[in-house]
Amino acid sequence: MNADDLIAGSPDHEPIPARRVSPLIEHAPLPMVEVEGTLHLVAVANPAFCRLLQKTREEIIGQPFAALVENGEQCAALLDRVYATGEAETQMMTDDAPAKPSYWLYAMWPSLGADRQPARVVIQLTKSNRFYQDLAAMNEALLISSVRQHELAAESEKSNLLSQGEIAHRTATEGALREVNEKLRKATGVAEKANRAKDDFLAVLSHELRTPLTPVLIAAAALREDSRLPRETREQLSMIERNISLEARLIDDLLDLTKISHGKLLLRLEPCDAHSLIGLAIEIVRDDAREKEITIERQFSAVHSGLTADPARLQQVVWNLLRNAVKFTPRGGTISVRTADESRLEGGGWLRIEVTDSGIGIDPGALEKIFLPFEQGQVTGDHRFGGMGLGLAIARAVVLMHGGQIAAESAGANQGATFVVELPGAVVPTQGVTESAVPFFGPARLIPEKPPLTLLVVEDHLATLKALARLLRNDGHQVVTASSLAEALAAAAAQPFDLVISDLGLPDGTGTEMMEQLRSKYGLRGIALSGYGMEEDFARSTAAGFVTHLIKPVAIADLRRVLSALSR
Repeated sequence: MNADDLIAGSPDHEPIPARRVSPLIEHAPLPMVEVEGTLHLVAVANPAFCRLLQKTREEIIGQPFAALVENGEQCAALLDRVYATGEAETQMMTDDAPAKPSYWLYAMWPSLGADRQPARVVIQLTKSNRFYQDLAAMNEALLISSVRQHELAAESEKSNLLSQGEIAHRTATEGALREVNEKLRKATGVAEKANRAKDDFLAVLSHELRTPLTPVLIAAAALREDSRLPRETREQLSMIERNISLEARLIDDLLDLTKISHGKLLLRLEPCDAHSLIGLAIEIVRDDAREKEITIERQFSAVHSGLTADPARLQQVVWNLLRNAVKFTPRGGTISVRTADESRLEGGGWLRIEVTDSGIGIDPGALEKIFLPFEQGQVTGDHRFGGMGLGLAIARAVVLMHGGQIAAESAGANQGATFVVELPGAVVPTQGVTESAVPFFGPARLIPEKPPLTLLVVEDHLATLKALARLLRNDGHQVVTASSLAEALAAAAAQPFDLVISDLGLPDGTGTEMMEQLRSKYGLRGIALSGYGMEEDFARSTAAGFVTHLIKPVAIADLRRVLSALSR
């Protein structure tokens, strides 16, 4: 309660909250005041009363009522009687001006407090110079006003009691909320430390799992391209490469889920052709489909297949849908991939992508649940199908981030399933817009033309260092290797290099520290290789001077594409 809410009373009378009746008086058309205490001090005065006396509210509030009006002494006696009896009083009085007397009509009634006893007195007064002509009108106005004021006073008393109850309830609720918020704050500091610990653990686990996969993937890719080996051997190497890439993708799924849960999954948007990306995704699953004698049909009917999207993430969505279709479709089944143009009432072109299979189907009650992390519908707990139940959750997050929609349809068990992806902003694709697109994982199909480079390769994992150096030398590059920060700095001081390719974790420092020195001294550009792939890892690499950050196990196609681009 602030200073405006209390009006000081007499020493033997506690101040009364002014807001209880004040609004009723404030808007009354006739002059009205409210007084309190044995001195009848004015607690409230409405604008009409101020105009009548030609005084400001500040000049009136706190003054004895008898000192403000004509016949004040008589008014004091009337007010005492209202306090004593609790009954309303009216009185007609005349001022002492002989030339032009004025007639004053006072109406007074009590304002009851919480104890139902008179706490204040409300006074309404009217002044007139024409007694006989105005008397009837004044009496009628006062009667109506008095009745209405009694009604409003009763309503005000009821509202006041309700307000007091609401205030008490709100005060209690606010106290409870403060207590709950304090507990939540403490608990949140702990649902945050645990999350940070979990994220750190997943990042380290990812690094430890990726590192040994890198030399195997590089060696398999290099041998697969060796035309001197028998075709059957190269096909087996392709299978090894594909499955290592799949293993890396599963690790990525765990990290992607963590990024999504913290809102850290970022899109790298660029013009792309959805048909090209879908075609690449089909190529990745074709061998697995062939092993189960599954036919993959495609019907690309969309004219507007051009999108501004993250090509790797969009391909990841389609690959997840195709991978599920292959997994849950029995031997000899069929998978179809269709695209179509869509138009919406809100305007703009939409691209519709459908992946339909003849597999085990989905129970209607599970059509929404299958998009939840670690959820596999009716096959949850059936380990013969494998998988962690993350692909569809990630696919939905990626589609929603593109402003699109994804849904599943199925008639039930053994009736197959259809997954529908709808994406906005579809246009006619630019010719060759995704010619340089590379699968987000999987075997490299083409080797870009590139001039030979002099490369400094820094890696403390010796198996990875040897495999990577061998691959790069086979591609025609001059390669100098180092396994520590000190060796790298010494090599850079001994001869010039076009580029540096470096791991970030070194035994005597970090790759970022090394890159900062190489950039400062020699203007070198670098490619970071790391098993850590969170957004903060990308940010640190960029700040140090690396022009790109590749995540282990490194896809050969990605490395060659980056080298080709940087050499130009």
